[in-house]
Amino acid sequence: MKYFSFTILCLCLSVSLFAQKKGELDYTIAPWFNNKKAAVSLTFDDGIPGQYAVAVPLLDKYGFKGTFFMSVSIVNSQHISWATVNKAALDGHEIANHALTHPHFIKIGLDTIAWESAESTKQMDVLVPSQKMITHAYPFGEGGGNTEKDRAIRKTVAPYFIGARATQNKPYPYNTYDFAKTNDDYYNVNSQMIADSASMANFGKYIDETIAVGGWFCPTYHGIEDGWIITPGKIFAQHLIELEKRKDSVWIAPFKNVIQYHKERNSANLKLISRENRTWKLSLTDTLSNRQNWDQPLTINLNTNGAVIKGISQKRKKLPFKQNGQFFTFNALPGKDNIEVQFAPNAIR
Repeated sequence: MKYFSFTILCLCLSVSLFAQKKGELDYTIAPWFNNKKAAVSLTFDDGIPGQYAVAVPLLDKYGFKGTFFMSVSIVNSQHISWATVNKAALDGHEIANHALTHPHFIKIGLDTIAWESAESTKQMDVLVPSQKMITHAYPFGEGGGNTEKDRAIRKTVAPYFIGARATQNKPYPYNTYDFAKTNDDYYNVNSQMIADSASMANFGKYIDETIAVGGWFCPTYHGIEDGWIITPGKIFAQHLIELEKRKDSVWIAPFKNVIQYHKERNSANLKLISRENRTWKLSLTDTLSNRQNWDQPLTINLNTNGAVIKGISQKRKKLPFKQNGQFFTFNALPGKDNIEVQFAPNAIR
């Protein structure tokens, strides 16, 4: 009788484990990395000394990584060492494009805008060899409006970057989750300018509003302690404390990573391509090309119908995972490398 019961148990496990047909899975790709409720990207414009002397050490203290939109001419005029900038890049901060000479895009021709974008990236790829420039912030926010010239600016910079940040182009401080209804929207990301006492004081409120809508908060800083449009160091430190309080709910990541995740996630698909010897082989793909610009892992929540996972790997590398009821959560990179899920023998929940 005990042998019969054990056989039935194994049979139930087998049926539960392999009930899904080939290609069909019960899964979700989390809206934000690690199942966070919202995303926050701290961005800094121009290239002002206090950003590296004050902001970077504070960011590193909390383990947060920011995005620094650099204008080559401004950095050179401020006498910031490019070695300092490159070190920040090596430490995980994003160094991004803010045009070569910080011109008014509205006042110059589209061919000059294209040159400003390409030449800035070309020079910074040499000055900051540890990182490629794949995102952009419009000088003076010009490119984030609704005029014909703004739309032309976005179309002009799009071939050079995966996304671009505007400045306060919405009546609210955040981006809703569905902000990118078209590809053009990825080049018109809304940002709250941290420029006065009200914006400085409302920082925590802005984060809470973003969490409530499951969106993306992308504040813009300029001077930290020095320069122009100055945020005092003590205020910036308080902003990081506000973020630290909410880190369980918020994914704090550079601008490029959030763009990558959002666009990958909304064009990705997970398929079961084979199952044998208690191993599932999965394919995680998206519709994006040029994989070097799309290297942000996605968070997968996979329902195994009660079967217990022993290990998950991709490209022969073990992937950490967590269990929540019948769902197992792990992070994997879309692309050609399949995911292997190994199940524990005779284990069922």
